[in-house]
Amino acid sequence: MQHPAPTDTMRLSQKNERGFSLLLALLLPLFLIAGLGWALARSSWLARGWPNGVSELTVKLLVPALLLNGAYTNGISASISWQLLCAFYLPLVAVFLLYAHGWRRGAGAAPRALAATYSNNAFVGIPVLVQTVGNDSLRYAFPIIAFHSLVGFSLYYLCARGDAGAHRGRGGKLGASLLAALKNPIVASLFIGFALNLGGVDLPAPVRQLLAMLAGAALPCALLALGASLATLAPQRGGETVLVAATKLLLLPLLVWLLARHGFGLAPEAVKVLVLLSACPVGINAALVVKADGKDAGMVGSAILLSSILCMATIPLWLWFLH
Repeated sequence: MQHPAPTDTMRLSQKNERGFSLLLALLLPLFLIAGLGWALARSSWLARGWPNGVSELTVKLLVPALLLNGAYTNGISASISWQLLCAFYLPLVAVFLLYAHGWRRGAGAAPRALAATYSNNAFVGIPVLVQTVGNDSLRYAFPIIAFHSLVGFSLYYLCARGDAGAHRGRGGKLGASLLAALKNPIVASLFIGFALNLGGVDLPAPVRQLLAMLAGAALPCALLALGASLATLAPQRGGETVLVAATKLLLLPLLVWLLARHGFGLAPEAVKVLVLLSACPVGINAALVVKADGKDAGMVGSAILLSSILCMATIPLWLWFLH
């Protein structure tokens, strides 16, 4: 008895299932390492305070080494253009303004807007890109990461100045925040790497090897620090948090995809990088900025926790969609 030949639809369905399974297999180690960080933070196996040490080491040394090495090796690609920045930041600004001025304006508008647009690129974006797209994809991520904190924090403080409870000295906070963003080791490492590349500086082989070794430790340490940081957060304000997380994980990347793919017609790899960066969960620094500004960071912390959990489902879906 002969079995009917598979139709094109069946073949496509089987191909999609295999592709989705492969994506999950690529992402599963990332989620497992983050889960290990959460479990270690909840246990007493390691000395108290280790998450702060690992997080500081990752942000101040390991990830900067990874980015400096990449920027130095690749430089600014000829394919990078103003359309790349616009495709990412125009939707980000639009969503920020929607939350800041178009929905429930008030003292909590600026924190909501920041949480709905600020991505965790260091602990999630870079590991996901390296694991699923490859190291070469970082050349599209470098300019986005370089200006991400500058744009996000500038919008936050400009919005906060217009709040009813804004106080004098907000402009000073804006300037201090922008200066801190410029001094951030992640941002500084990118500019140093670009400068070395443009200047044609030939780093000694031991220095290049040192950077490569530090870069190799960046991704697992970043994921351990991410998991450990989530262990200290607790959910609050359910409905509001769900809306912010859905905006961050679904609406913002959708707008980025539409503009990058159909508005500017960017290369498929560039589109994938921009969408994945915008689909990252809420960045941990968002809560630190809101708390330092004297506002309640409870909702932002809840959005960080919820979006970090939900991204285990939404990032594979975005990768499948982009394939």
